[in-house]
Amino acid sequence: MQAIAVRDRDAGPAGLSLTELPYPQAAENDVIVRVHAAGFTPGELAWAGTWADRAGRDRTPSVPGHEVSGVVTELGYGTTGLTVGQRVFGLADWTRNGTLAESVAIEARNLAPLPAGLDHAVAAGAVISGLTAWQALFDHTHLLAGQTVLIHGAAGGVGSIAVQPTGAVARPVRSGSRGSACGSSGRCGRPAARGKTAECVSMPIRSGCGTMATDGGPL
Repeated sequence: MQAIAVRDRDAGPAGLSLTELPYPQAAENDVIVRVHAAGFTPGELAWAGTWADRAGRDRTPSVPGHEVSGVVTELGYGTTGLTVGQRVFGLADWTRNGTLAESVAIEARNLAPLPAGLDHAVAAGAVISGLTAWQALFDHTHLLAGQTVLIHGAAGGVGSIAVQPTGAVARPVRSGSRGSACGSSGRCGRPAARGKTAECVSMPIRSGCGTMATDGGPL
């Protein structure tokens, strides 16, 4: 099959090349997905898992890319919950060949059914940003109904997704523009998204407020 692979750790994105690789084999609890759309983050070329397997062994040529949307074409031994021909999307393992290929082997637990009518490209592009937003809001911040959250960088990938589930759970969301900084006065230094001014939230989440930074800042 055709895939985009990397061999030189120092080459960066320029080292990506189209190549022929063996068709992936489905291990226990795996599925093979025929890739319709995939996502790639340039930063993953610096991740250890891109170049070595779980045991630390070199695995070049390596196929990067972890976000995927496609159709299940094969089930591995013991795989349950998915069926051949099913539309799915999800996240490939960091230490295995990724999604910049015609087909990819993925653990079934890392995939979810793709809702009818949702485009493959949209689904693949939302996986990492969506998981990041959900984990920040509900796994780390433990956002509850009635609480208020300020999302810095609401126009970005993570922020734009974070605003959506937040609106269904919390009070109306206040969103800060990318790069805005809070001063001692308690107000952000730049206009917020959609021309609004976002108030800085300094109260701890247990008191009903929280701040979410999606531009690399701390939560």
